[in-house]
Formats: sequence, C-alpha cells, structure tokens
Amino acid sequence: MCPALPWRPLAALLGLLFAACATAPPRSPLLEHIGRSDLSVAALRVRMRDLTRRLPGMLEAAADDLAARSDSREVHRAMLEFKSNGVPMLQTALLQPDPVAGLVDAWALLAQLQDTLPRRAASVPALVPRARRELGEMEAEVAAVWVDLSGHEDVSRARALIHQWAAEHPLTGPLTARESTAPLLASISTLSRVSPMGAAAVLLEDTRDLTTRLDLYASSLPRQVRWQAELAASDVADLPVLGTALGELERTVDVLNQFEGLAASAPAVLSRERVAVLSALTQERMALQAFVSAERQALMGDVDRERTVLMEALRAERIAALQQVDGLARGWVDHTFDRAADLVGRVWLGLLGLGVLLAGVLLARGRRGRTAT
Repeated sequence: MCPALPWRPLAALLGLLFAACATAPPRSPLLEHIGRSDLSVAALRVRMRDLTRRLPGMLEAAADDLAARSDSREVHRAMLEFKSNGVPMLQTALLQPDPVAGLVDAWALLAQLQDTLPRRAASVPALVPRARRELGEMEAEVAAVWVDLSGHEDVSRARALIHQWAAEHPLTGPLTARESTAPLLASISTLSRVSPMGAAAVLLEDTRDLTTRLDLYASSLPRQVRWQAELAASDVADLPVLGTALGELERTVDVLNQFEGLAASAPAVLSRERVAVLSALTQERMALQAFVSAERQALMGDVDRERTVLMEALRAERIAALQQVDGLARGWVDHTFDRAADLVGRVWLGLLGLGVLLAGVLLARGRRGRTAT
C-alpha cells in the first residue's frame, strides 16, 4: 500500500494553478488593442511599468540637482517639499488600473509641474531654465508613449490641450488637492481617438503590475518618510526649545537611511524566496509524478493478474461446457441408435411374419390346387 502524500504542498500547487487560471486575460478586441495603433495592452502595460520606475526617479533627481546647485535654504526646502509631494503623486498617476487614464494623468501632472517648479525656484533665476529642461525631458518620455498609443506622429494638438488644461488648473495648494483629469481624459481621447479601457482594465491588472507596485513602495516609501522627517526637522530648526527633538529626528533619519538599505535588498530576498518556492513546488511535482507512476504500475499489475485469472476461469468453464455438451451428444446418439435398432428389429419381425403368412397362404393355395386336380 503506497504512503499518502502531504496535503499541504498539493493544496499549494492547486492554489497556484487556480490563481494562474484566474488571472488569464479575457480575449476581447477592446482589451487586445487600444486606440488606432497596433500597440497591445500587454505592450502598453510594459511601457507604463517602465515609466513608473523611471519618471519618479527623474523627478527626484531633478529636485536634488536644483537643490544642490543653490545655497538658498528656501530653495532646499522648496525642492524637498516638491519631491516629497510630487514623487508619490506621479507614482499614483502612473499606477492607475487604466493605463490610458494613467498616461494622460501623468502628462497633465508634468505640465502642471512645469509651471510650479520654476516658481518654487524663482529665487535663483539661473535654475529656472534647467528645471524647465528636465521636466520637458520627462514630458517627452510620456509623449513618446502617446505617439505609439495613438498611432499619430504629431501630438502637438494633444500637448496643447494638456498644457491649456494645466494652465487653467494650476497647482495652487498641496499636490494631493489637484483637480481630477477625467474631463481632460474625455477631451483628449476624443481628439486622438484613443479609447480608455475603464473598468475592463482592472481585469488585466496582472501579477507583474502588483510586483511593480510592491517594488516601488518598498524602495520609495522609506525615502518619502525620510523627506517628511527632513521637512519636520526644517520646520523646527529655528526653535531652540526643540533642539533635543531635532536631534531625535536626525537619529530617526539615520535609522530610516539604514531601513532604506534594507528595503533596497528586498527584491533580492523576494527573488531568492521565489526560487526556493519554485524549487519546492518542482520537488513536490516530481514526487507526485513518481507516486502517480507507481500507482499506475501497481494498478496495471493488478489488472494483468485479474485478466489472467479471468482467462483461466473462462477456459475452465469452456472446457467443462464442451465436456458436458459432448456427454449430452453421446447420450443423444446412443439413445437414437437404440431406438433405431429396436425399430429395425420390429420391422424385421413384421416382415418375417408377413413372409411366413404369405408362404402359408401360398402353400394353402397349392394344396387346394392339387386337391382339385
């Protein structure tokens, strides 16, 4: 009797198979192509994941570069506040389930930032052209994706519409209070004949998008916490009574820097864990295959033995039946011959009696003839 396999690895394997089936994308023309180009949904999501990784980093690098080129404390604080609000807002825009809406929202946000960042660096006029140039490079990355998405090389009308909307809706307060770009999405979708995917996009958000979110959060959240701590430290830097608190905040920043280093190694740890899980699943699969093969061989052996026994039983039954039929046939033949012999004997006796009778009649007639003469 074969030993029972552990149920937990089998349950994990079945769960993985069901999850893989559950995330299979539906086959629909709307979900396979977007707009009037040949850019598929999968390719668009790859492009959006790439932008999600690069653009926030470019925005952070631009703010750090502007702060490094200025000795003004006001500029340093403005750039710190700018990146602490701009980076998460740009990530939120690019990580929307609908990639078309996310692309338009990110483009509009960059257009608004092109008007906001120079104003925050206005105390150092020499930094304004550099700020505009770096934001323009980020906008060019988004516009390149829109060119492939819409199928039109000329996106000047879409750019003009987005910048007009950004001018009409400037970032006057916190970035989290910016107005929704839903009306802009409707206008630019009609202009470029690109259809947003809407609720159907949620069906296509696969594990790679979730992995991208986790990687971004793991790498950026510690830095965002550090930026907020630096802002708080900047606010209380001029208060002598809070000197002790400032020291604590500085130590907190150091701890967060260490945590950032740990978070940077999280993808490698996740990769090793993934390899270990896949290796365990492979071993369980091989064990399951060996178990099934052994059970199949045992079953085939049992079937062969049962077939042999059945054939022997059928052969014995056939021989017994033939012997019984042979005995019955012999009895029927003997009985037939006995009846035939009895019948022949009776016929012979009848013929003999008839002959004797005829002989007697003939003798009697002969005697009568001699008597008459």
